[in-house]
Amino acid sequence: MNVQRLCPVYKKWLQLNPSNARQHRYAMQAQTQQAHQQGRLDYARELGYQTFEAAKVILNALQPTSLQKVSVVQEDVLAFSTMGMYLSSLLAEEHRKRESHAILQECQQQLIAILPLHATNPSICRLIAAIQHTLEQTYVPQASKRLASVAVH
Repeated sequence: MNVQRLCPVYKKWLQLNPSNARQHRYAMQAQTQQAHQQGRLDYARELGYQTFEAAKVILNALQPTSLQKVSVVQEDVLAFSTMGMYLSSLLAEEHRKRESHAILQECQQQLIAILPLHATNPSICRLIAAIQHTLEQTYVPQASKRLASVAVH
């Protein structure tokens, strides 16, 4: 899953311009959903990967932390997580289970990695914990189904 789908120059721009980057992320999310709704699954998947990567770059961009920025950070955490879950579901629809699981795992790992950065902000920590719980519930049942089907055979 270490394939990079965004140009390094574009990634750098996203890091340096988080406000504009968020607008790009919104547009990419809309394009992904539109492609999916139109049945253009290959294009939706590729856009989904690009949007997920952009959301990750924005999430990791160094930004000043303050109480006024809490809602922006929460928005970034939610955008990254929901895009990961959406991409995972797109991959699952295409029977690409390994890639689907890898995306969910990457979401979990990334959220664990940023948690210490927000240790002084309980609302962000609670949000991350809630998303982690959701990711675990999403990932574990799929893995359990696979194990159950193996046990039956």
